[in-house]
Amino acid sequence: MIILTGASGGLGTYLIERLGTDFEIVGTYNKNRPSSNGRAAGFYQVDTSDSKSIERFVVSIADKLEKIVLINLAGISLDGMGHKMSDEVWDHVVDTNLKGTFLMCRSLLPFMREQNWGRVINFSSVVGQMGIPGTVAYSASKSGLFGLTRTLAAENAQKNITVNVLSLGYHSIGMINVISPEIQEKIKATIPMKKFGDPRNVELAIRFLIECDYMTGNSININGGLL
Repeated sequence: MIILTGASGGLGTYLIERLGTDFEIVGTYNKNRPSSNGRAAGFYQVDTSDSKSIERFVVSIADKLEKIVLINLAGISLDGMGHKMSDEVWDHVVDTNLKGTFLMCRSLLPFMREQNWGRVINFSSVVGQMGIPGTVAYSASKSGLFGLTRTLAAENAQKNITVNVLSLGYHSIGMINVISPEIQEKIKATIPMKKFGDPRNVELAIRFLIECDYMTGNSININGGLL
């Protein structure tokens, strides 16, 4: 079973539709329920930054938890310069992107360890590697996922559980569509391939990580050559 957080976003919707052709997949959302189930076996409202909310979710699907693939896609970005950022904004971004990923892992790893099989695929960003002004909370939260991934990978390596992270650049789906065409062109100019990524590349990376049993604690950069 695939459990995908952040199912209501553009990339989440795409991945459910594509991966749902071959896997049983359930999605979680926080506020905006996806308008269509597509190929999902079900959608559940979960606040991934709240351990009690996650606990209720896991209990509700416990009888289905076999061959678990956890895809931690849920995330938010709230811009702001570091010297002006409020505690509330910082906490909201870090709790969603970093703490939320940890809490989902903590809740589902015991099942994986008992079954001696599991896959965890976290989602980071090129922003967490480059240091872009105005993204201090987002950048910090996404950078933290590299350390989280490597440590959980080491802790679970002998249980046939792999933990890896996909670090995405700019893709032609999701948040990029709220940016003006003028800014989009400026972003493309910074990318060596001079274009946004096709989300099919993300799907292919996920399929590879599900099948691969000798790759763990690693980051795959899907960014058109930005780094």
